[in-house]
Amino acid sequence: MRKIALLISLILIGCTTNAPDKHIVTGDVSIAYVRSLADARSSKIKQDIWIEGTVTLNDKLCESYKSFVLYDGTAGIEVNIDTENIDRVIPLYSHVRIRCEGLYLGREGARIVLGAEPTGEYTVDRITDSEILNYMEVDLTQPVIAPRLQQIADIDFEDVLDYIRIDGVSVIDEHSSLTWGDNDAEDKPYESSLRCFTNGSDTITVATLNRCHYITEHIPDGVVSLFGVVDSYDGKVVLRLNSRPVVKE
Repeated sequence: MRKIALLISLILIGCTTNAPDKHIVTGDVSIAYVRSLADARSSKIKQDIWIEGTVTLNDKLCESYKSFVLYDGTAGIEVNIDTENIDRVIPLYSHVRIRCEGLYLGREGARIVLGAEPTGEYTVDRITDSEILNYMEVDLTQPVIAPRLQQIADIDFEDVLDYIRIDGVSVIDEHSSLTWGDNDAEDKPYESSLRCFTNGSDTITVATLNRCHYITEHIPDGVVSLFGVVDSYDGKVVLRLNSRPVVKE
């Protein structure tokens, strides 16, 4: 119900009173509304609409690759761009406004991605480095949108790409002496490593890319709060930390 109410109210923000068709939506809309337009594997956005929000995940600590997540309080969306150093152009926690007309939405399971017209096997292509600022405005003066406090039991696929905070958890015993990353039998890092945290009754899995700067660091013990972006991995809901915010309580 929370997301349905937000979606209805924020769709109306973008409706212009002088539009020739009352069903045409233009102007500023919510990310939840843009996500609702992803009605196929790939969909072109033909409306003159804009979204804006806080960058809640990027490659500052190599926690994502050639993509960032934008969150506005109603939902999150992944934006795919073709640059090796996103944080240089679009810093973590910056406020970004995106012109969506002409871009494409891709549906990848529960994840909705925004990018350029697909030319191959992917649902969207990456927006080229030279085109980034044609679509995006970056503002470093706007306040950061806070993560939503979430209980583990309430997290599901509807929340994928949302920015959340989970309080009162600790790493499960079998992971308590480990680092964030695993290697295979040939001592090569897996693409992602999984670590589980529990509040005593429910468990959340933290998925960490093995290119992350802190992958060899040990997981904090004791009771902590986790901050990050909800994602899906291997058919289940996981959390991806953003800029390593694991806070001791």
